[in-house]
Amino acid sequence: MKLPTLSAPQLKVMTHSLLLIAAIGLTAACSPPPSEKVLINTSKLAILPAHERFSLSSQALALAADSFCAAPSSEGLDLVRTHWRTTVDSWSGVQNLQFGPLLIDNQAWKIQFWPDKKNLIARKVEVLIRSDEVLNEKRIDDASVVVQGLSSLEYLLFDGKLGSLKSYANTDTSTRRCALLVAVTGHLHGVANGLYDAWRPESGNYLQAFTKTGPDNPEYPDDNVALANLLDTLVAGVELIKRDKFERPLGLASSDGQAQIYLLEWWRSQYSREAITANLMALKTVFTAASGYGLDDYLTSVKQHSDLSAQIQQHFDSSLSAANAIPNSLFSSPAPRDQAELIAFQNEITTLLSLLKSDLPTALGISLGFNAKDGD
Repeated sequence: MKLPTLSAPQLKVMTHSLLLIAAIGLTAACSPPPSEKVLINTSKLAILPAHERFSLSSQALALAADSFCAAPSSEGLDLVRTHWRTTVDSWSGVQNLQFGPLLIDNQAWKIQFWPDKKNLIARKVEVLIRSDEVLNEKRIDDASVVVQGLSSLEYLLFDGKLGSLKSYANTDTSTRRCALLVAVTGHLHGVANGLYDAWRPESGNYLQAFTKTGPDNPEYPDDNVALANLLDTLVAGVELIKRDKFERPLGLASSDGQAQIYLLEWWRSQYSREAITANLMALKTVFTAASGYGLDDYLTSVKQHSDLSAQIQQHFDSSLSAANAIPNSLFSSPAPRDQAELIAFQNEITTLLSLLKSDLPTALGISLGFNAKDGD
């Protein structure tokens, strides 16, 4: 059969159509499946930026400590305290991850020793200051986690008696107290930067290990295993807030209603509420992958659970609002357990936890794993 002869315009149209079809096919072939897209977006837009912020804020804290100790002043001490708070905020964005470099070799303990049920921080820090050992980053690296990280720094900067300017300028131990402050801030930055490097594509590239699942990946043989770690992170994070950062220390979980104020996170600096809100914002960012395609979109487009996705986001927002409505004074002098603001937050965080722990795994078809906080 003789094929029809095509005119030049017809050939042009046909060629354009074939190229367009090929381009569409290539785009489809290159576009990752939705589950992988969640992993990539959550890693690149939520987890990696959180590690970068922690590294940068800890570096700024170390530089502020250096400057303050070179010439102690009230303005310098205030600046170090401000950078400590910023670093706590950025640590709150990393703190609840239930997978990855943070879980290797007690990294989280090196950053924060909490709860300190026996006041070990104060005792061990003072013993170290009064010793004749050289106080530098190597000594801190070799020391107990009790004297490392943000918890030790909170004591050095906010203790009612020994966190004052006088302790750094007019006492027999001023030089050693400053040496310890500089050593601990430097060590903290080393840990934070190490975690960031471990995730970065240019360095340890854990990002690829987490996002490129498959039979050759011993940690993540398929996308669902990686997605389960995101699910564990959300549940463990909200559970930690509800139980350990709120109900237990404020006496809302015990039958006698007895508060245990010294179990609060950051009770010396009275930064407990702010850390809770920073945690909640970070966990919401993990759920939504910031502005990218996250678990919220996956629930809607793949699992057909748009209502649940909206509910979870709504209760993240209402939990944040309820947390911000709690007067800071209630964390330093706990009010009766029927205080309206405490009840409102407890109700919101309980609902959010239920959605994440019961509804979300069912909707995703993924089981919760065992996290490090289980059974506490």
